[in-house]
Amino acid sequence: MIDYASLSPLKTERLLLRKMERSDIDSAAIIHGDPATNIHNPTGPRSRETTRVLLDDWAGAWERQHFGYWTICSIDEPDQVLGFGGIMRKQIGDFSGLNIYFRFAAHTWGKGYATEMAMAALHAAFVVLAEDAVYGLVRPANIPSRRTLEKVGMQLYSEVEDVPGEAASLIYRITRADYLNRQN
Repeated sequence: MIDYASLSPLKTERLLLRKMERSDIDSAAIIHGDPATNIHNPTGPRSRETTRVLLDDWAGAWERQHFGYWTICSIDEPDQVLGFGGIMRKQIGDFSGLNIYFRFAAHTWGKGYATEMAMAALHAAFVVLAEDAVYGLVRPANIPSRRTLEKVGMQLYSEVEDVPGEAASLIYRITRADYLNRQN
């Protein structure tokens, strides 16, 4: 039996990972609307309305699947939203899989928060949910995100032509067996 209640709220050394709520719209609109956080996003910054649609989908994942992307806060300041991320089922190219995602406010970059959250997400995927694999979709020029995926043990797996006229996005992957071997 899966213990979904253990997936939110979840604490790491420095982060509080809590179920994303539609009421997180103000923080989501700021982070997803910032040109700096969208430098590698082919569609650019999101408007408040497109962010609201995205947030509705992400919050709905918690209702449908009992897990999804978290709102990421500081343990020391739980009302301060640092970013959003976690794992959620997503269509990636021509297959569906568990996708790892993260987007943090620019002022938080370089502090290891993405790696810390990603490790918690992989633990949730492989230990709590007993999934077979986790994938990460990333633009080729997004070196910081690629490094984060590699730090947590993900390896380049494939690519997908998902943005017309642009280089193919890269798909990283880690299997449950690889994750568990890294923990020993």
